[in-house]
Amino acid sequence: MRMRLTYIVLFVVFGSVPLRAQILDDGGLLNQPSFANQGGSYYNFSSNSGCDLMVSVWGYVGNPGRYKVPCETNLLDLLSFCGGPLSRGGAEAYLYKIKIVRKGGADRENEIAEVFEIDLEKYLELRSVPTTTSELLLFPGDLIIVDGREESNMVLRIAQIIVAIASIVTSTVAVINLTK
Repeated sequence: MRMRLTYIVLFVVFGSVPLRAQILDDGGLLNQPSFANQGGSYYNFSSNSGCDLMVSVWGYVGNPGRYKVPCETNLLDLLSFCGGPLSRGGAEAYLYKIKIVRKGGADRENEIAEVFEIDLEKYLELRSVPTTTSELLLFPGDLIIVDGREESNMVLRIAQIIVAIASIVTSTVAVINLTK
């Protein structure tokens, strides 16, 4: 009886823990993304040309994390590597206010040199062709923040709460029945 109760408790506690796969970077694949999920994500898109940048992407993109990309990568390329800006599943990225936090040079790499916003929508509209794309260039250590919003789906949230409550009640009833 106690053994059965132990198995049920273990199943309830560990059965709801999400499992994560890991693909460790072997460094041998050209232009193949790789990552190790250990509290964060790392993606390696380096070109083995010897000139790579390390940048970070936060916010409303498909795959936020730390990226190693070729030197010639610009902001549009980086967002493509990230799976693009979110525009599904109740989340929407604001392309008109993407923030870039840029570190200082080699002598001031622990300082923030500047923070600026980029209106990426103007580059994506066919009507408005910008005269320069220099603000889309990336530098080592850049942090790109893609702001956005999540639309709350009230029906989905209510369903999640009902399922959670039903799961707790069912587990409690099962434990009570097994201990009798």
